[in-house]
Amino acid sequence: MNPGSNPFARIFAIILLLSGCASAPHHLTEHSKSAIKNVAVVSLVPEIVNFDKIAIFSSSNTYTRFDMGGKVADSILYVSRARIAKSDPGWTIKKIEYDQAALLASLNTPSGFNGAKAKEAFAGLARKNDLDAIFVVRAAADKADGMQQEHQAYYLGEGMNVLLKNNNLGGNPKLVFRANLSVTVMGKNGGVMAVGSIPAQLDHVNELDPDDYGVSLDMKHNFHPATLDRLGRGVIVDLARRLNLCLDDLGFVEGSNPETRHIQVAPQPDVASQPKPAAQAAPASNSFDLCFSRCRQYTDRTKDQCFDACNK
Repeated sequence: MNPGSNPFARIFAIILLLSGCASAPHHLTEHSKSAIKNVAVVSLVPEIVNFDKIAIFSSSNTYTRFDMGGKVADSILYVSRARIAKSDPGWTIKKIEYDQAALLASLNTPSGFNGAKAKEAFAGLARKNDLDAIFVVRAAADKADGMQQEHQAYYLGEGMNVLLKNNNLGGNPKLVFRANLSVTVMGKNGGVMAVGSIPAQLDHVNELDPDDYGVSLDMKHNFHPATLDRLGRGVIVDLARRLNLCLDDLGFVEGSNPETRHIQVAPQPDVASQPKPAAQAAPASNSFDLCFSRCRQYTDRTKDQCFDACNK
């Protein structure tokens, strides 16, 4: 298991289990939907992306992470609100203020997990904002990855994942983006109304060419700003794909086919391909400083490792 997995996601998984998630339906009933007028979307998916190089031999595995700086939450809110509005145009989708870190931290008391407090927290959020339901997008912890084949020993991390698959027996390396998340609809009393999820073994995605993203098998070369930007765009595209599938599972499919109902998040422009006026071109020293700063901010690497990665 990736050591960078977020512990709060596991806490929330327990919340859902103790509050009846295991028996919760995948679809909201027509009776439940008829009582809903006001809804909101809450993201509990961390902005940290698990970036792992995995191989047939575990001694070749490398685990690291990078930060999306708010783009994960922004994309979750955009896709979810658009899909809900398409399916149920009569609902009012409210934009609410919440502190993700504080909300998660409040569920983990000194004496251990408090399921009743979790139910109270969501009920309070619903009451404060006059909500009938809250769509909670959370990091999931699926342990089965049907794509692995030669990487059977590896388990997906919770939340956002970039996998660099290195067949060190001679095959070509592959790059995979995997958003490991699900959507839970919480009622105004804090109870679970429905859960939308896609098991990892049924969630088939494409294996891509690392060269298209400027990704090297030498991980120290993968933290240049342009490479992180390309990877970040791939993360967001797969997040939208997975989120759409979870909303399909919840039954938000009325009146449209997948080609028209799915909401896509356009990838960010490739900063490396954008021409710069000569007068604005940054000196080499500034490029190094930017790379070094982002490496220290977005990764767990030491100063020496960041210096080596950026001084190429």
